[in-house]
Amino acid sequence: MESFDDSEMVYCPYNKEHKMLRKKLQQHILKCRVLYKDTVELMVCPFNKGHLIPEPEFFQHTKSCEDRKIIVHYQNSAPAVLDEDTRHPKIESEENWDDDNVPDYDPQIYCATANIVREPNGLFPAQRKAFIKEENRRQLGEDYEEEEKKPPKAKFRGETRPAPYEPRRPYSRRQ
Repeated sequence: MESFDDSEMVYCPYNKEHKMLRKKLQQHILKCRVLYKDTVELMVCPFNKGHLIPEPEFFQHTKSCEDRKIIVHYQNSAPAVLDEDTRHPKIESEENWDDDNVPDYDPQIYCATANIVREPNGLFPAQRKAFIKEENRRQLGEDYEEEEKKPPKAKFRGETRPAPYEPRRPYSRRQ
C-alpha cells in the first residue's frame, strides 16, 4: 500500500473522523453535505469554495484566509503597461456581425439549393413519392422526366384457370 505524506491528507469539514487525500475532498464533501445537511451548517469562503467554515468562525476565517492574499494582490496590482513590443495593430474586417439586414440561416433553403442528398423522413407515402420525384428533378436537372412504371400486362394463356371451389378430377394430367 502506498504511504502518503501528511500534507496530502485533509479532514472532512462535516466530520473530523473522515480523513482523505486532498484531491478527493470535493467528491467527499458532496456526499457528506447530504448526510449532515440537518445537523451541521457550514458557510462557503468567498476566496476558496473548498473552504467550508462553521458560522461562528467565518468572520475570522475571511480575515486570515491564505487565498485572500491572491485576491487582494490582484485587486491592488497595477494594470499591465502596453509597450510597442506588446501592442499589436488594429485588425480591420469587412464583416459586420451586428448588421440586422442579413437574413437568418434556414437549413431547409440551403439543403434545397446545395448538392446534398435529402431523405423523406416522416412523410406519408404520397408525400414521399412526390418528394423523391422532386429530388430527382432537382439533382438531375429540370428536363428530367420520370417514366411512369406500369405493371406488366398479364400474358394470355390458352387455358383458363379453374375456379377456386371447382373440384378437380383426381389424378388427371393437364395437356
